[in-house]
Amino acid sequence: MIDLPYLADDYVIEFNRMFCQYGGKDCLTFSIPYPIIIMDNTTIECYFAPEDDVEDKIIQEIKGADSSIYFMTFAFTSDSIEEVLIEKYNDGVDVKGIFEARQINAYSAYDSLLESGIGAIKDGNSYTMHHKVFIIDNSTVITGSYNPTEHAHKDNNENVLIIHDPQITQYYYEEFHRLWVGWSE
Repeated sequence: MIDLPYLADDYVIEFNRMFCQYGGKDCLTFSIPYPIIIMDNTTIECYFAPEDDVEDKIIQEIKGADSSIYFMTFAFTSDSIEEVLIEKYNDGVDVKGIFEARQINAYSAYDSLLESGIGAIKDGNSYTMHHKVFIIDNSTVITGSYNPTEHAHKDNNENVLIIHDPQITQYYYEEFHRLWVGWSE
């Protein structure tokens, strides 16, 4: 749980923008007041799709990885993010991912990541693994409602937090590791 009034303000502004837009009203231009929040030793970036070009923000974080990129995703069809993951893997970065099995299809990044040598597994959940997470260098986590897909990038209303904090990132890594070990056996 994040108890941060500035971050709550960002979500209220986004809610009001969507409420106005979809309510058929004449809307003023809404801008997120606090896209980057620094609290103690933690930096939190808050973005909304499609207006904030979230895919580019994720790509920039991935490009900055030095040692590891782990991800858990419900749906993954973004060619742009897939290409950067393959580039980082070819540069020696440890890249591994867990995919929701029922979302793997001809458009999914699953097969091409496997073919490139990247460790990728299908979830073992008989229901739905609905995570949307990238863990970078065990110090940054990207999470929210955003799936790395064309629809999330261009069509859907989505939210993303990029949290730069090793302690918070550790919790996400523990979940990734638990699932990776449990489902890759």
